[in-house]
Amino acid sequence: MIVGRGKQSLRAAAAGIVLLLTAFPGSSIAGTLVLSGSSTMQKRILEPSRKAVEKKTGVAIEVAGAETMRGIKDLMAGTADAAISDCPLALAFQEIGVPSEGTYQEQVIAQDRIVAIVNAHNRVKKLTREQLAGIHSGKITNWKEVDGADAPIVVVIPPRSSGTRAVIQDSLMDGAAFAANAYVTVTDREALDIVEKSPIAIALLSEGFVRSGKGLKVVSIPPVKRQLCIITKNEPAEDLKKVIEFLQSKAARRLFR
Repeated sequence: MIVGRGKQSLRAAAAGIVLLLTAFPGSSIAGTLVLSGSSTMQKRILEPSRKAVEKKTGVAIEVAGAETMRGIKDLMAGTADAAISDCPLALAFQEIGVPSEGTYQEQVIAQDRIVAIVNAHNRVKKLTREQLAGIHSGKITNWKEVDGADAPIVVVIPPRSSGTRAVIQDSLMDGAAFAANAYVTVTDREALDIVEKSPIAIALLSEGFVRSGKGLKVVSIPPVKRQLCIITKNEPAEDLKKVIEFLQSKAARRLFR
């Protein structure tokens, strides 16, 4: 069920992506936790494990998929019980522009890999790290420069608040700026749709979002790995600890997308 957050700071964030994971009527609920941040964590981890979390912990979770940087800001401001993140904590603080005070902790939930997708009709099969950096920084602007067709490249990138964007920039581009004409999406679903429809587009996103089908294909690139985490301030409170421990279990991992 989609609900409003009831807090002004999150009404402005990612409209329409707030999900309340409540228990079924008659369930015993210990409390409601507010988790804010990564849409990758929301879609791949928390949504598919909702029922199991309720049953195992008796805790309801309100999730705002407002992207990693916003989630950490909400945690720092006290408007979220925890942040959900898809980039390293040190990198997130660097992106936000504030020093870590040493009280924030990463609770690793799952491992993830970022993959490159292009349209199914694109003949490019492999890209090096240097080629990816050149494409995303705007130094490489035509597919023929990487053994593709003679056609311009449309670079599709996540929003500025995205942890995926920070990981791409840090791991593949050595901190260089993205191409000025790169198309900035709002959601991963939008990135998938653009690549499926455009034979000249490229996007980088979590492997869990890539659907099999005729519209797109995965291009071979050097591994880009990361951890999906819950960020807490100091040690997690009891309800949050229950949720974290269950999500770290083998039973929960079988539910992840």
